Amino acid sequence: MQHWYALYVNARHEKKIVLKLIDQRIEAYTPIARRMQQWSDRKKRIEFPMLSGYIFVKIDLVDKETILRTPHILGFIKFNGTEASIRESEIDILKSIELTGYDITEEVTDLKMSDDVEITQGPLKGLTGKIVRIQNEDYISIELNSIKQSIRIKVPKTIIKILAN
Repeated sequence: MQHWYALYVNARHEKKIVLKLIDQRIEAYTPIARRMQQWSDRKKRIEFPMLSGYIFVKIDLVDKETILRTPHILGFIKFNGTEASIRESEIDILKSIELTGYDITEEVTDLKMSDDVEITQGPLKGLTGKIVRIQNEDYISIELNSIKQSIRIKVPKTIIKILAN
């Protein structure tokens, strides 16, 4: 039976590796984010991986050797010596974040513990996370438990509510 698995890959090779795997008829995915980049003479919208150095593949584990022979793939992410299986719902969360166009700022590795919140409107409705910054906008961390990674997204204050502890 096929499951999603996370792989370590060389940074800045994520999109190229996904295309190579798709050419081999392997379902592969890397979430892509977009943001406006400011240079001294211009602004440009750029694409970058939401989780630098990670891609996801949906395979049977018996096919893992085929995956590992692909250039720039460093290995499977493992916990307690076993390949980390990613829930379909977590892949769906990444795809939802990618499709919304919300401002995705960066990967977060050290969460600041604060209020738990829930997104109340839009395509991300029902997602919960932690507030990690409050100024003009709120930044919400969404943790992908199966790979112990978080993504910080910026959403309007008007579409979140504080959850009771």
